[in-house]
Amino acid sequence: MSGDNTLMVLRLYVAGKNVNSTLAIENLEKLCRRCNSFEYDLKIVDVLKNPENALEKGIFVTPALEILEPAPGGMVYGTLSDSAVLKPFFPNL
Repeated sequence: MSGDNTLMVLRLYVAGKNVNSTLAIENLEKLCRRCNSFEYDLKIVDVLKNPENALEKGIFVTPALEILEPAPGGMVYGTLSDSAVLKPFFPNL
């Protein structure tokens, strides 16, 4: 993921406004602000309101961050507070 204006396509699956979901949203927003070398398309999916979206993707645990672009993408589970786990997807950390 080198170069400017890299587009990241992100889907964050949360379960309502519970503590872990709120932390994941806050941490992802901070992360996106810190990594200013890319543009991002972020969609937050509340699995309590749209369970079919998570089930189609095989997501049974929230919070879950799905990185769709750039390829090969990946999945990160939890509150997104562990920079070691995020580093492969966000090299500017």
